Amino acid sequence: MNHLNHLPYELISSILSYVDKQDLFTCSLVDKSFYKATLLLLWQELEIDTQDTLHTMTRILEASASSCSSSATVLGELVRSVTIKAKLSDDDLLAFIKHVPLITDLSLNYATYISDDSFVQVAGLVPHLTHLYIWGAVITQRSMEAIGHCPLQQLTLVFCEDLESNMFASLTRCSSTLTLLNIRQCSLHGLETPDTAQQAVANVMALHHLTSLQIYCHTYDYSPFITALFVDLPSRAPWPELTSLYLGTCHNVTDSMAIALLQAQPKLTHVGLVESQITDKTLDAIATYLPEVVEINVKWNDGITPDGIHRLVKTCRKLEAVGCDSCEIYPHHFPELDYFKMYIDDEPPFHVRYLMGEAFVADIDTDTDTDTDYDSCRC
Repeated sequence: MNHLNHLPYELISSILSYVDKQDLFTCSLVDKSFYKATLLLLWQELEIDTQDTLHTMTRILEASASSCSSSATVLGELVRSVTIKAKLSDDDLLAFIKHVPLITDLSLNYATYISDDSFVQVAGLVPHLTHLYIWGAVITQRSMEAIGHCPLQQLTLVFCEDLESNMFASLTRCSSTLTLLNIRQCSLHGLETPDTAQQAVANVMALHHLTSLQIYCHTYDYSPFITALFVDLPSRAPWPELTSLYLGTCHNVTDSMAIALLQAQPKLTHVGLVESQITDKTLDAIATYLPEVVEINVKWNDGITPDGIHRLVKTCRKLEAVGCDSCEIYPHHFPELDYFKMYIDDEPPFHVRYLMGEAFVADIDTDTDTDTDYDSCRC
């Protein structure tokens, strides 16, 4: 075999999949076979860092769409994943998104200037969308209604300040596909009212295929929603495959409520219950009912003690991280752990924020003297 173009296309593609993206440009110049194989690898995932890059990519995609013959490759049709880290306007988004109709993943990392004016059109322009991440957009229920028509599998919304509690009703259209729902620091207007909160809980529980659910906001008090979730969930057990659950703030959640939830979701491996009334009883229940637990976050829970964490760490052998920020937990409570594998406040009183798994010893002696002073732990 004297010519590289005699190699099967599948073999060339397999080889090039291990090549750094910067080097793919060089590989594309080898011959026609390599050019064809590198084209897909270069365009299937786009990460756009600046506005200039966004505008340049839009022009390239537009030129490709308008100049290609029927037998040529339209570059925009190769794109499957797009991450835009630059600031963009409604006009920027629409000008770009219409040229990548087959994308399944879209991340808008700085969507402060994105509104319903553009976003209600996204579902129609990219109908195959399965993964969506939005940070800071001023979208409302209009956009959520449009998004609900996509076959979403994963949805993450962060700092979106104009959403409403009935967004969950819109997502029930995706109930057969949605597996991850992550809502952080969003103002879900209506969740503070018992009646609308109860309806929102019913809609969330209709998403039966969820494997990961995170609803967290410390700015707004959604106690009626969180409380209703804890009350209704154990009897319904709506998510048989749920492995990750992070809820906050949980002001009215008690040990009995938390333990009932843990019993109802035995496949949980990642658990976060933030700012609640739980105590070490819940930690002991986690050790009992969730033997496969990997990560636990109980920050801002005054009822958690060092002894409870000691028992948890000793029992749960697969545990990789324990979040205990603002729980009055200090490094001297864990003299048997590697100080340098703890995340600790930068300023006094030096609370432990996270205990990382690599700090855990094989067998923790719960009778270890916990009076070791802080300075000795630094050595």
